[in-house]
Parts: sequence; C-alpha cells; structure tokens
Amino acid sequence: MEVITLPSSLKNLSLNTVLTFRLKHTKPLLPNQKGFHMQIKKLLPFPPRNITLYQIAFITRSQSLPSSGKIINNERLEFLGDTVINTIISEHLYRLFPEKNEGELSKFRSRIVNGSSLNDIALKLKLDQLVQYTFHSENQYKHIFGDVFEAFIGALFLDHGYKKTQQYFHQILFKKYIDLPDILKTETDFKSMMLNWAQKNHKKIFFATTENYNAKGIIIFRSLLQTNNSILSEGTGNSKKEAEQKAAQKAWEEIHAAG
Repeated sequence: MEVITLPSSLKNLSLNTVLTFRLKHTKPLLPNQKGFHMQIKKLLPFPPRNITLYQIAFITRSQSLPSSGKIINNERLEFLGDTVINTIISEHLYRLFPEKNEGELSKFRSRIVNGSSLNDIALKLKLDQLVQYTFHSENQYKHIFGDVFEAFIGALFLDHGYKKTQQYFHQILFKKYIDLPDILKTETDFKSMMLNWAQKNHKKIFFATTENYNAKGIIIFRSLLQTNNSILSEGTGNSKKEAEQKAAQKAWEEIHAAG
C-alpha cells in the first residue's frame, strides 16, 4: 500500500489538519477545502454537515494518509456504505416487485450493486473528479470508483442517517442515475463468466452441489466452487442453478476485487 508522505511535523497532528494539507499539497483536483465542500453540496439535496466524512470517502487505499498514528482511507466507509446500499436497494425491490420470490429479488439486487453497475453510477455522478488514486492494475480501475461511491454513501449515512440516505436514493439516484429497467433486463451469467475465466487462465474449476433440508423441511442447495483441492467460494439457493450462480458470483467478485 502506498501512503502519501507528509512532513514529520504533520504526522501526529489532527485529522482535520492532515486533510487540509492533502487538499493543498497532493495534486488535488479541487484547489481548497471550500471548493470540495461546494462540490459535495452539489451532489446532495441537503447540505453536508460533517465535511470530514466526505473527505475520507474520497481517500482510496493507494492514497492512504497517516494521522495520529493511524492510517486514514475510505475502506471503513466503503464497508458501511455497502451495507446501507444493499439495505436500501433490497427494500426498494421488495416494494417494487411484490410478486417476486427471494431468489429473484436477490438476482435483481446483485445486478444493481455489482462492481460494474456501481462504477457506472459513480462516473455519472462525476465522483471520479474528486478522487485521489494510484492504479496498480486495469481491474482496480474498473471498480475503484464504485468503491468510492460505497464510501460516499457510508459518509452520507453517518452524516444524515438512514432516512435522508434513503431519500437521496429515491429523489436523486433512482430518478437520474440508476436505470432500473435497463439494469434488470441485463442477465449476468456468473457461471459462464467463471468458466471463461478458468479457460483463459488454464485452470480447471467445477461445482460440487449438495441438497440439504433446513429447519422448516425445505430443500436448500449448497454449491462449492472448487479448483483442484481448493474451494474458491460457496453459494446457497432454492435451486441448483441459483446456488451455483451465487458461488460463481462470489468467486468472480473476489477475483476482480483482488485485482
């Protein structure tokens, strides 16, 4: 991990001091803190209250900053934002498709929140213009802005809470930036994608799928995606196909997240 080098006199100072230094001295795309604040304000239907949260959201791992003995980047906000996004999308789909079962809703959600879709949303919002980053691979480029979008939503959640974050999705994102009909009509066959990946990388993969009964006596399928003697991922579902797709999706996302 690359860490921005700060003068020794700044290394043990407060986070606000370090962030101000970053905006002034690390090739910022925005010239000052006021400019950054204005850009964030344009993105939201309500004014930001804690601008520091949003500053951290745009610090990628490759541009981590030392502050008071800690490393500051957006990974914790990304973790939080991922959960918030999944919750908001899940509730929206639950209400939008009352006739769909759990498996179908999960499939719809996975198309919306996968790395490629989130990356597209981030670029439409022009979040890339606010990010300091260093690329180490093409795959990292493909998902870095989606990760920043997750961190941005994590910052918004901490700054304004769940209701305002949900309001942002409904008033702004669903109306202008998330084309649900277009996303939902796109079938993502992760099993085929993993088989193609294995062929290109001269690997042999296979799915070991078993049937089990849950506490209610319903059959649940569990699929292990394996290569040689190693387990790449696992997935469960109400059918063999669904379990294999979920296992393939987990493996696909982990491989590409690793770059």
